[in-house]
Amino acid sequence: MSTKLNVDKAVFGKRLKMLMSNFGETTYSMSKKFNLSPPSISRYTRGEMVPKITTVRAMASYFDVNPEWLMGREASMYATEIIDDPSLINGGAITLSVFKSIRYDKPIFSNEKTEHSLSLPGKLLTQWGSAFALEIPDESMAPTLRAGDHVVIKLNTFLKSGDLTALHINDADLVIRKVIFKNYQLILQPHNPAFPVEIYDLHRDKVQVIGSVVYQRRIYEHFFE
Repeated sequence: MSTKLNVDKAVFGKRLKMLMSNFGETTYSMSKKFNLSPPSISRYTRGEMVPKITTVRAMASYFDVNPEWLMGREASMYATEIIDDPSLINGGAITLSVFKSIRYDKPIFSNEKTEHSLSLPGKLLTQWGSAFALEIPDESMAPTLRAGDHVVIKLNTFLKSGDLTALHINDADLVIRKVIFKNYQLILQPHNPAFPVEIYDLHRDKVQVIGSVVYQRRIYEHFFE
């Protein structure tokens, strides 16, 4: 049997392109990681060529996603649950690893994990799409987010004033702040007054938006609009 069967090349290409964009990968960096030519990676992302199943599985492992999802099937992005499984639709859980921190120079899912995990209804993760869990490292966003809280961050690159946004500034580790726009300035506002407000120039400083906080777990659960 061909190792290229059962892969929807168009959907695979779109999903691979999204993952590469979210994790800062290029055709050249991917070609080095998987011992493929840059033109081959480009053809994959354009949906012009189907990779071998072994290549799909290697890429899924690298990005920490479900290979069934990457192949273009109706499956969760996450490793073990299927969207059309009745137990999942009716409240079955998916477990996410909780990351300790997110470095600027590493793909998100290659960062160090804590010993904790976060179990959530599969229908929520289906709704949010690509997301990851993070342990809050400090009290800068207290009392909204306290050190040790677990949050889920939905991956997106859209900045909206007032949102709790996860972002990198000038190659620093990921931070979560309330963001405010004023002219060409980006204001990062901690909720804890003991921490300073930071102001950056969107023309001079390097700003990489990772996503927005959609869920928090402490003693109670809180959903953000």
